[in-house]
Amino acid sequence: MDKLPQNREPLYPAAFQALPLGAIKPRGWLLNQLRVQANGLTGHLDEFWPYVRPDSGWLGGAGESWERGPYFLDGLLPLAHLLEDERLLNKVEPWIEWTLNSQDERGYFGTRDPDWWPRMIMLKVLMSHYEATEDARVLRLMTNYFRYQLSVLPLRPLYLWGWARAMDNVLAVHWLYNFTGDEFLLDLAQLLIDNTLDWPDLQANYSLRHALPLKEWNHGMMTHGPNNAMGVKAGGVFYVQTGKAWHHMASRLGIENLMRHHGQPSGIFSCDEHLNGTSPTSGAELCAVAEFMFSLEESLRILGDPYFGDQLERVAFNAFPATFTPDMWAHQYDQQVNQVLATVAKRNWTDNSDESNLFGLEPHYGCCTANMHQAWPKFSKSLFMATPGGGLAAVAYAPCQVTTRVGKGSRATIAVTTEYPFKGDIQFDIELDSPCEFDFQLRLPDWADEARLTINGRTSQIRAAGTFHVIQRRWSSGDSVTLELPLDVRLSKGHKGLLSVYRGPLLFGSRIDEEWKQIAGELPHADWEIYPKSAWNYGLIPDDLTVLAGLAVEEATPSETPFATDAPPVTLRVAGRRLPQWTLQDNSAADIDAGPHPTAAATEEITLIPFGLTQLRIAAFPIAQPEKDDA
Repeated sequence: MDKLPQNREPLYPAAFQALPLGAIKPRGWLLNQLRVQANGLTGHLDEFWPYVRPDSGWLGGAGESWERGPYFLDGLLPLAHLLEDERLLNKVEPWIEWTLNSQDERGYFGTRDPDWWPRMIMLKVLMSHYEATEDARVLRLMTNYFRYQLSVLPLRPLYLWGWARAMDNVLAVHWLYNFTGDEFLLDLAQLLIDNTLDWPDLQANYSLRHALPLKEWNHGMMTHGPNNAMGVKAGGVFYVQTGKAWHHMASRLGIENLMRHHGQPSGIFSCDEHLNGTSPTSGAELCAVAEFMFSLEESLRILGDPYFGDQLERVAFNAFPATFTPDMWAHQYDQQVNQVLATVAKRNWTDNSDESNLFGLEPHYGCCTANMHQAWPKFSKSLFMATPGGGLAAVAYAPCQVTTRVGKGSRATIAVTTEYPFKGDIQFDIELDSPCEFDFQLRLPDWADEARLTINGRTSQIRAAGTFHVIQRRWSSGDSVTLELPLDVRLSKGHKGLLSVYRGPLLFGSRIDEEWKQIAGELPHADWEIYPKSAWNYGLIPDDLTVLAGLAVEEATPSETPFATDAPPVTLRVAGRRLPQWTLQDNSAADIDAGPHPTAAATEEITLIPFGLTQLRIAAFPIAQPEKDDA
């Protein structure tokens, strides 16, 4: 299978076609990162975590029978195939075989738990399995299950999690329809759309302006962080069925509204269980980060707006890696943009426990322990998409190799060589079994005001930030394209005017010396508190609110652990001054505005490293200015 099928009529066309799992292979630092994941919790969780041990209900046992097994598989399966790792593939096989053999004569499959929601996750797993193996049993199971679902839903409607998340169910129905063309699937998709939470209206129209938080709304379904992260794709998913202009607009409007009222510099919105405003000490849940990435990938595929690619990179390179230890053996439930302690302590969460920002195996709830695994593999799978006319679009950037058919059927392999996002050069080397014409689209990020494009040695300037640049030509083996994205350091204002520092898609945070204390568990999956061993309360000294004083940039080659704190691929040196008046409040950095804040402290050099490499940091800075007698 070279590409997934295009949308069949009467479904409305998607902007891009997804490539099947396995068509894109990671290389370079991304391959190293997937190996880190395989060697960490993802590759070993079933060896000690009881919820995914062999007695799981999703293996026919008497153990947990709800969402945790499917969540785990939703990341483990694509990771195993991307790495072609026999150890991981052998772990996956019993889950798939049990699930495929669990269907009864009614069409129902899975565990004894009757909730619609966990089967929505397992449908995604089975879709990935089919893309990688073309196992025909998947299409039969899904067809029989969807017939069952269509007959039973009027009697047993969606409720709670399934009611809030049924757009994932609709995705699976449309996926199957594009393979089989069974018309009853359109009736089921419409039934699901009519009976699920109206996320386009909720997110893009009104309520999120006021949600600070409104966790009492329908048991918190509407303000729950991961629900909102899943819900942002609903507009695009519904558009495929309805063709409504409103649905086509709603996903982007919903994200913009979320970020306006709850956005964090790391690319995610706050949700320490529920939406919690723009303060850089509000939390952001790991489940929401992983689900937001998947929603952005699907929204980009369906709607074709490069905005979703920009958002995807910001989250993937910042919020996601920042919530793990570099070896991916421990994670947080909640992360903070300004995080100067990771301890068991009361914080200003909406509805989370005191241990929510520990680094460990299962801080707070175990949903993140189960659900965190999908983000890197699905990001890797989504770097390229096919265009309707037989071309290819590079929708996000990382080292990889894609193999598929282009033009009128020529087999193409494009190798991407880059250290992006740490460096700005991205090289595409093209090999074809015969010369052919096709369009090659390159996403130009919204911050890339002036990119340089070189095709077979000829260079031109591109001033079209925030668009797809289309190269239409006849290609031959040996052709080479290099995209040079400008990585100028820039400042952005956020909560109360606080300044955040970016270079390309990367957010930067201050490097704080750390003291780690093991408080529970056993190695390598222990629970850790982290305390600062150096000062954190610095303000920046901008020259004119666009340029930082004392700025110096240092680059290095990414290590085999790409997000290792002690080996940053890029470092910024900037000038700052301590603000003694900025102290702790409720076990977090106290609320502060941009100022400027006077201080008698001397100017010092501050080291900033990519946010994704930090466990403690400040990444939303006030401004420091000398006291008058020090001017």
